Amino acid sequence: MKLSRFILGTALGLAAGAVAFYYKKNTDVLAPERLSNTRIFDDFSAVDLQRFGKQLSYAAADNSALVLEQHDDAYVAEGILLTPAFKLTSFKTLVVSWNALTPRGTSVDVSAQVLVDGEWSKWHSWGHWSASQPSASAVEDTTDPLASLDTDTLTTSGTATEVRLRVKLHSDDATQTPVLKLLAASVKPLNRDLTADDHPIELDKVISAPAYSQEIRDPKLAPGICSPTTVSMAVNRQNADILPEEAALRNYDETYDGFGNWSFSTALAGSLGYHAYTAFTTMNGLRHLIADGYPVGVSVQYTNDPNQTDLPYVKGTPGSTYGHLLLVTGFTKIDGVDYVAVNDSYADDDATAKRFYRLDQFSKAWASRVAYIIEENYPGYERLMQPSRITVTLLPDDDLQHYTVCENDNLRPLTPTQYEKTSHFDEETMTVAYCFNDDGNKASLANQHIYYADVDDQGRIILDVKALKLKHPAATELTVYVARLAAPTLTATINLDEIYAD
Repeated sequence: MKLSRFILGTALGLAAGAVAFYYKKNTDVLAPERLSNTRIFDDFSAVDLQRFGKQLSYAAADNSALVLEQHDDAYVAEGILLTPAFKLTSFKTLVVSWNALTPRGTSVDVSAQVLVDGEWSKWHSWGHWSASQPSASAVEDTTDPLASLDTDTLTTSGTATEVRLRVKLHSDDATQTPVLKLLAASVKPLNRDLTADDHPIELDKVISAPAYSQEIRDPKLAPGICSPTTVSMAVNRQNADILPEEAALRNYDETYDGFGNWSFSTALAGSLGYHAYTAFTTMNGLRHLIADGYPVGVSVQYTNDPNQTDLPYVKGTPGSTYGHLLLVTGFTKIDGVDYVAVNDSYADDDATAKRFYRLDQFSKAWASRVAYIIEENYPGYERLMQPSRITVTLLPDDDLQHYTVCENDNLRPLTPTQYEKTSHFDEETMTVAYCFNDDGNKASLANQHIYYADVDDQGRIILDVKALKLKHPAATELTVYVARLAAPTLTATINLDEIYAD
């Protein structure tokens, strides 16, 4: 049995004779033109693996996905897929996306090559990415005169018209394989202005999506997690329930030293089983997605100070930012004026994160035209939608103020969380969060009132449970979540009634 069958399940319900085009989609969420600005490969069932793939196979339970070959029941260490060259509308800016499952010991590396003024550039890598180990964008090779890559965005020196994509699937564990579901490339066209909104379609719709403030999250992470918080809101709108901290610690880019890598962010959503990619689009592109029921993450700059002339002014924003992600949830009119509905994690709290910004002002703030498009689950991948969590027990010291994690009867001291640290995170970075079961009927864990604990120098979680019970007399349980960088979350429940009765 291939491990991919174990990962994906055996009942994917794929229809016999399903469409199997290698170029399945020439997707452009803009108005149709002769050449698209976005190309999506999300069905590999007709790939000629002899020609375009090396040491790759189809996933046993999903022949639209690719995995590493097996030899004598062991997966090979590396396989490569190379797409044929494909044309896009003329461009100088490119972003690349992928959806892949990356169990323990596996990773993917996606690269692009572009045709610039008739000459092919060097290959440029978006780096090493995995949901189960630390990820890092590439340290860029600056010797290419035709193109350069800055974290997640490739820029060309001249006019580019064609792209090739290459993905390497890698495994350090012969029992595990990555599973590739999607590759995508999107460019910012030179022959049209994406900021124009000359023929807007009519739409009056606001999607109900959970709204989270990053400002009230783990203090060491809060300043930089707008991107994973935006992804959390988008996936939790559907059927996931991931904490922003869990999303952030699966989205950290070691090279960039931050959580805002556009390609990594939609790869995060893909690792939860969602069809997701980053694209350049228009306001009508957003309207179409909202009409289909999908809120959209967008990259913005703005200020709420009309005298700050170096940033676009947007009335009602929480402050000023030179780079920020928020979730667009709809379009509507207020007193005859067009507004965009957003969930803005820059807000002071969850209750004020839902906001309305004037469309004309928002359009200027969204000059990048970059969007996180996160659509529904891949069929059969629904059980991947929750973050990986491992149930552990917490052993109290005699003072009931310090707790040691015990996993499978083995003590597991933690690393002090170092709340003063706000950058250069590593595999020892973690968030220790907890909540009570007296927080009403909040459907989403992330919408509950989350508190944070520290870890002492002996690796014990600091929780004065008796004092906490006095503050929450109606609570009968306290649940702890230890979110870790590129590792499953540890979770445990403490029965408050039993402890307080002692």
